[in-house]
Amino acid sequence: MEAVGRNEPCPCGSGQKYKTCHLGKEEELTMPPAKKQIIWAVIIAVAVAVGVYAGMTKGFESGLGAAIGILCLGGMVVVFRQPPPPKDDDNDPAGMNFGR
Repeated sequence: MEAVGRNEPCPCGSGQKYKTCHLGKEEELTMPPAKKQIIWAVIIAVAVAVGVYAGMTKGFESGLGAAIGILCLGGMVVVFRQPPPPKDDDNDPAGMNFGR
């Protein structure tokens, strides 16, 4: 992770300064790479197992479709697991800060 200055905006998107938001809590900003690798390994193992089972019982196309579907859903879970934190500003109804 890049070094963030104390008075710069926090990279989590809260709109607060880094020193008041996440200083000393860097591990909360991103999921550790080892944990992501474990999650991906489990998702791939489940997709292969379901794909093989469906392929043996329903046909090759069904097994391939089931495996691809599980990989897509699992990927979305990993990617969207950490949404941006809500913002308490009344001027932004979406609660997200895109650098404005």
